[in-house]
Amino acid sequence: MRTMGLLVVSLMLGACAGADGAAGAKGDKGDPGTAGVQGEPGAKGDPGAKGDPGAPGAKGDSGDAGVDWPGPVPAAYAAADGIKGGAAFSEWFSKNGAGKGALADYSVTTGSEFVRCKSCHAWDGLGTAASYANRTGISTGAATRPDVSDANLRVAVKSSTYQELYDRVTAPWGRPINATSDSRHPDFSKLLTPEQTWNIVKFMREEWVQPNELYDLQVSGAPMHYEVVAGAWTLVKPTLTFTNIGKDGDAAAGKTLHVSKCQSCHGADGKTVLLESGTMSLGQFVRAKPHESWFKIKFGQGTVMAPGLVSATADLKNLYKAYASVTDFPDK
Repeated sequence: MRTMGLLVVSLMLGACAGADGAAGAKGDKGDPGTAGVQGEPGAKGDPGAKGDPGAPGAKGDSGDAGVDWPGPVPAAYAAADGIKGGAAFSEWFSKNGAGKGALADYSVTTGSEFVRCKSCHAWDGLGTAASYANRTGISTGAATRPDVSDANLRVAVKSSTYQELYDRVTAPWGRPINATSDSRHPDFSKLLTPEQTWNIVKFMREEWVQPNELYDLQVSGAPMHYEVVAGAWTLVKPTLTFTNIGKDGDAAAGKTLHVSKCQSCHGADGKTVLLESGTMSLGQFVRAKPHESWFKIKFGQGTVMAPGLVSATADLKNLYKAYASVTDFPDK
């Protein structure tokens, strides 16, 4: 009996060990772990060795040689006389300008103001922009004068070829010379000889003096115009002020030049011959009209003074400096 009891207990224990127990409930998910610390960057690597420069490319072909502006010099221009050209700019019909001598020698019926280049373009070639800014013309009440042009001939000289300047002077497309009420450029192709025209071209390119080398000019006020003043239409003009006559010239050298070139006609003090219809001495004229005086000194005046008497700009500057003295060259 005791043996059986042990056997029963043993069997019961064996039965308990053989059966699997049920799985327990799944636990909650744990919190994520803290991110690890970023490591320090690694050391910068050494730069690679510089490569060898490539071989230079082949040299390109050279371009054609350019032509110097304003092109080859025409033979007729090379043979021209710029001093006579300046005289023609003042009076193209005069012998000083290589013309026949007088308007009566041509089929011209207008007054001389309509057939002189300077009448429209001014002695300085700047037209309405400088010394002729206050000069009247047909449209502003002076029927004996053409309108002053707004063309700047100094610019035209620099921007035109020799032939283009020649064509500008002759202007075969221009108005008839005897059209008194027309201020357009006249047709000079039937009046000027080719030699005269080339002379004028050479004058403009080589003999024109820069006015600001001899004096300063201040133009004050609006361009010339009509406006009602005190109930009447009135011509209003800008004011021209000339200063610094002779600029940095040498007055002593100018007086010496006056003695050798001018004194025989004008006298030691410039009062022997009165200019401007007897209203001004030589010094007075230069001080009042420096824009005109140099032109006549260099290019002559009708039959009373030949062109080329004094032509170098330095000499003109010295003369101007001397004539600026009212003590040495007083008014009349």
